[in-house]
Amino acid sequence: MRISTAAKAATTLALAGGLALTLGGAAFALTGPTNLTGKGCPSVYNNSDGGGLWTQTLTKKFIAGNGSLYGTYKVVFRSPAGNLSNEGTKEYRCY
Repeated sequence: MRISTAAKAATTLALAGGLALTLGGAAFALTGPTNLTGKGCPSVYNNSDGGGLWTQTLTKKFIAGNGSLYGTYKVVFRSPAGNLSNEGTKEYRCY
């Protein structure tokens, strides 16, 4: 396999797995809110990622048909310049 083909394949596989490759080949996690599955449905969760602050605020809890407890979170990103961006909602299983 040629080097350029191998690099394309590695990039495709890394991106599919939630990673990105830098020019030097080092992998790093893509930015975004934290997956709160299994974290017990906290009322608010903050994490610094992507040069800013992700805030996830619990808007409701509900029990699904399978008996599992879920939480719906409003997700907001605050950029380093202080700009707020509404990123929609995410649902996580609370256990």
